[in-house]
Amino acid sequence: MPIPLPNLDDRSYADLVEEMRALIPRYAPDWTDHNESDPGIMLIELFAWLTETLIYRLNRIPEASEVRFLELLGATFSKKDNVSGSADGTVDLEKIRAQTVTALKRRWRAITADDFEELVLENSDLNIARAKCIPELDLEFSDLDTPRPGHVTVVVVPHSETDTLNAVKHVAEFLDERRLITCRHHVVGPGYTTVSIGTEVAGISQVRKEGLKERIKKNLKEFFHPLNGGPDVGGKGWPFGRDVYASEVFQVIEDTDGVEHVESLDLLTTDTGGGWVDAGDRIAVNLNNLVDFDPRKSDIKILDVL
Repeated sequence: MPIPLPNLDDRSYADLVEEMRALIPRYAPDWTDHNESDPGIMLIELFAWLTETLIYRLNRIPEASEVRFLELLGATFSKKDNVSGSADGTVDLEKIRAQTVTALKRRWRAITADDFEELVLENSDLNIARAKCIPELDLEFSDLDTPRPGHVTVVVVPHSETDTLNAVKHVAEFLDERRLITCRHHVVGPGYTTVSIGTEVAGISQVRKEGLKERIKKNLKEFFHPLNGGPDVGGKGWPFGRDVYASEVFQVIEDTDGVEHVESLDLLTTDTGGGWVDAGDRIAVNLNNLVDFDPRKSDIKILDVL
């Protein structure tokens, strides 16, 4: 709620003259002629007029002063702008005032993790689709098990047509002037946890095997997609650091048109040597990782239905 502005223009010319006349007997008892023809009364009326004018001006902000205040707050006026009130090229101060106040309310300084994420996503010039801020970690030089107080890492996922290395560089420069002086920020691209699926699926008898296999691969690819996937309806991308569960993959396959039931399901991921290993019912995903699912590396078998 805004602070109400006081009305300073609350004294009229007549009030001021009457008040000064009432003070004459106290300070000048020998002054007995209070008619308008008296030179002293004439001076009282003159000073009352000047005082009323000053109070009137004090109660108002001239356009020129308002323009200067708005400029201090970040508003810009071109040299051709006319703020004198003429019809030709007159500046709409009311509109500029509203725009300036709106700009002041806009987030600029990065303090919290949400600030880092929102600032990156709100700037369309950076062309970033997703951002995740991880406090007290430096993923450029250390691992997830080494806390770094005073550091933050921002993991960014550019739009598919954007070069990740350039995007990381631009985001780092953008955040450098918005971070607190005591904060060290690091910007990296996402890591990826590789996932493949081994499954045997029984399809409805009228459905072609190859078509069913392609639909299953398509649904799984969409489910794990870094920008549009995820376990939630209307996904905004696979969540950073969210584990992969066999039950959810099972559900995606069974919800595919033409699937009768899932006979078996294996979750596979790569080990440190790059070989595929059975992950059981869950694949652990690091805090800064998304899921890399390649349908070509998955073994999807469509069984004959008797």
